[in-house]
Amino acid sequence: MKRTKLAFTLVEVLIVLSLLGLTFSILVLVFSRGVDSSLNITEGAESLKREVSLFWDLQRKIVSATRIKVEDGNLYMFTSAGSFNEGVVKCAYIRRGDKLYYYEFPYPYGSIDDVEEEEMIPLQKIEEFEARAIVGNRELKTYEGLPHYVWVRVNDKEFLYEIIR
Repeated sequence: MKRTKLAFTLVEVLIVLSLLGLTFSILVLVFSRGVDSSLNITEGAESLKREVSLFWDLQRKIVSATRIKVEDGNLYMFTSAGSFNEGVVKCAYIRRGDKLYYYEFPYPYGSIDDVEEEEMIPLQKIEEFEARAIVGNRELKTYEGLPHYVWVRVNDKEFLYEIIR
């Protein structure tokens, strides 16, 4: 009687295991890169959403402002487009370190740049925030009144808002 070979040799098993390990490591690498890129896209989209929301909010407030003050890159105003209160409010966008803060008071009383530090709401972490008033052909870093335009830069994006009189 002849004996038939029914088992695999050790070399065959090692080759199959090596190929399976190589295949799974390539799959894990491709999957992890896909997850990383999707997380980067999500973070970028969230950042863009925050910036667009900020610029839209700024536009609403600046266009309906009755008085604006620009000083040290910060923006103060009396406006009828408050985020939390109805009617004319006093609000401000203030940079402290690497964060942008928003302040709102329900009545336009007192000095336009008088804010309560403990009432400021952190909006987002930023690299740069700067506001300037444009009157005629002059770009002013310090201004109080109602300019023709307000120029705002947040990080690397710039916007020019026209004041409609």
